[in-house]
Amino acid sequence: MAERSIVDIGKFLQRYGLNIGENPAFGGVGPGHAPMGYHPIGAAIDVRDWRPDVAPAYEGGKPISWKQRTGELSWRAKQLGLFNEALGPGDPGQDTHVHLALEGKKYITDPQLEWLATGRYKTPEGTLTDVMPVSTVQNVTTEQKVDKKDSKRFQSLLNESLRMGLTSHLFSPAQSQNPLSLLQSMPGLMPQTILRNPLV
Repeated sequence: MAERSIVDIGKFLQRYGLNIGENPAFGGVGPGHAPMGYHPIGAAIDVRDWRPDVAPAYEGGKPISWKQRTGELSWRAKQLGLFNEALGPGDPGQDTHVHLALEGKKYITDPQLEWLATGRYKTPEGTLTDVMPVSTVQNVTTEQKVDKKDSKRFQSLLNESLRMGLTSHLFSPAQSQNPLSLLQSMPGLMPQTILRNPLV
């Protein structure tokens, strides 16, 4: 298992005959994308199944049309739940390809990517299955990491306040109307941090 970027995912999918584009690492980004979107910053790819019109999704599989293969690829990407965006046929502007966006890196296994590409993968026992593989590693986003850092800072400031005897101010009648006002006035502690990390 490895931590992978969208470029790593694109290279993996190419091994299964899929065409990858609309990314600086795969021939550049054409016009028509949102200027502040994922494509211009290299965090998205468009996956196209440009193999013969009727072909199997994997060697030895039942031949199906490229439209069906593309739709199934889109469905699998959405089922994995690993991408910031996973769009395909049925989503506006995505009828001929699957758009995958991923900021940064995530832990994604080879079986997950094989299943994404083909709809099946080989288990550790060597048998083929079409059941979606799951990862035992929990992906932590940058925001979650920031929240953990802010939470520790919040706890430290709260402990400091309690040690300094501000508890009487916290529980005064004026504060009972707005219990966050004292905490919001603490230097270096932003109100958003408090709202994201309520006391539990």
